[in-house]
Amino acid sequence: MDRITILGVRGSVPVSGADYARYGGATTSVLVQLDGEAIVLDAGTGLLRLPPDVLERSALTLVLSHAHLDHLCGLPMCPYVMRQGKTLELYAAPAEGMPIADVLNKLYAPPVWPVPPERFGAAIRCHDLPGSFSVGSVRVESMDGVHPGGVKLLRLRAGGKRVVFATDFTLTDALRPAVADFARGCDVLLCDGQYSEAEWPVRAAFGHNTWAAAAAFGADC
Repeated sequence: MDRITILGVRGSVPVSGADYARYGGATTSVLVQLDGEAIVLDAGTGLLRLPPDVLERSALTLVLSHAHLDHLCGLPMCPYVMRQGKTLELYAAPAEGMPIADVLNKLYAPPVWPVPPERFGAAIRCHDLPGSFSVGSVRVESMDGVHPGGVKLLRLRAGGKRVVFATDFTLTDALRPAVADFARGCDVLLCDGQYSEAEWPVRAAFGHNTWAAAAAFGADC
């Protein structure tokens, strides 16, 4: 059955408490189950909530929109990654010129983290994110967004269905036509809408959108 599970939606840090119960407190991670495939988008702390059927898969694909910490900090404690005999195919664009394998080796290393990637239970196979590639019958496509350090907007297509994952980017006037073409006709659009209109003036350079801008953009798609 095709399904999208929002495992985590917060940024830039995980939170807890009654005020956050409605949407959860985990940072960004989304599970897309489409045409028999399971593809995870981003590895925030929501990654720790992968469902049992996905944890049983021998291989799993993870695609990163970008390598900022809130989108990557769930990786080392993810139950799937801790299991021997599993393979995680990790796709990500270089982070400011640094391949994702180097990012992981630099981030998850003593003294900051005691277990380096080569000692994770699962085998982590890192790939530069191409403009498009296939996971089984699912086509994964990407385009550049506007965000400090860079970001990739992602589109998944299979069986006539399309899912667009557009997190951590700003809908600039220059970018809007290309993003509109990328997202047009999608069945599901997951779009950044982090700020209110009142917050926007002092946060416009942070690489996000207001919820109103995201909603208006979604209506145009």
